[in-house]
Amino acid sequence: MHESHQVQHLIKHAQELLLEKKIVKPSRITILVGEALGFDEMSVRLHWEEFALGTPLESAQLVVNFAPVNLKCPACQFVFSKKKSQMDCPKCHTLGQPTDSGKEFKIVSIH
Repeated sequence: MHESHQVQHLIKHAQELLLEKKIVKPSRITILVGEALGFDEMSVRLHWEEFALGTPLESAQLVVNFAPVNLKCPACQFVFSKKKSQMDCPKCHTLGQPTDSGKEFKIVSIH
């Protein structure tokens, strides 16, 4: 359900980018979704189709890429991808701390 509101904002931003870049009919839009958000790709796509209906975005191909959740070790400063429930640094086994990686929900490109 969280996807609906976020996708609605993304559609609005995409339309602003179309005006800014003077693109009349985009062919492809690539978005980045952080895994920490817990968004389901199918749900994102369905909401995108719903909110893009009747806009220039309607016929564009939507490419959805996911960004992993990265943690940073406070002891050795190593940045690593979180694996399921494992949050320990693979180098020194200290509990990793969250970074901003994995929380993204943005347009990467629009053509």
